[in-house]
Amino acid sequence: MSFNPVRPRTAKPKPASGVVFAVGRRVFVHGSCEDGRLVTLTDEQGNPVAAGLRDGAEVEVLAWRPRGAAGTRYRVRGAQDGLDGWLAANELRAVAVRPPTTPAPAAVPAARPETMGRPFGWRT
Repeated sequence: MSFNPVRPRTAKPKPASGVVFAVGRRVFVHGSCEDGRLVTLTDEQGNPVAAGLRDGAEVEVLAWRPRGAAGTRYRVRGAQDGLDGWLAANELRAVAVRPPTTPAPAAVPAARPETMGRPFGWRT
């Protein structure tokens, strides 16, 4: 009789959490609106180029490149001015309107319905 040791189970990799944009799709730049700075475009190596785009600018996705832990990058071209460069995935959003930055208020718990008699487990 042979003994087969039990192999420990390995954890399955979790799917990437985040939005994936298809090549050819039109999306919008997601920059910090507090200070009004431009989102800097980069070249393929990640070096900043002289151009930048404002929050909410419409761009077309031309290509994408997965970069592991560094995050996916997208090559985009501005719809208005034709600026071309690379942006990180977190610098893009699918909708033109900026999502709210404050969390929604907590829901008020519903009132307990009135019970007839005493609650279960209570002594009278």
